[in-house]
Amino acid sequence: MRTTVRLLLLSTAALTLSACFNSPPPIDLSGLCTFNTDPQAERCKPGQMAWFRPDQGALISEEMALSVAAAYCDFNHPVMHNRAGVLCVFTDQRLAVAK
Repeated sequence: MRTTVRLLLLSTAALTLSACFNSPPPIDLSGLCTFNTDPQAERCKPGQMAWFRPDQGALISEEMALSVAAAYCDFNHPVMHNRAGVLCVFTDQRLAVAK
């Protein structure tokens, strides 16, 4: 009986610690997916650097920057934004929200 309890505790500890060693998926720094519409954003790949750049150098509002970040940015990584656009690591987890 004691051996069974020890094995159970040991296996539980091993499973718990194994979660600490999972590395996040790599970020693709080899390119930049640039978009200014929802259909263009759908061509970006998860983990890829993405830049929402408005058409013809237009400036965006704070509300638009938040909307873009909420729909397309992976918040496990830094998100940068200013009036010229939003730069972040792309996620497709909320694409349905954007439509």
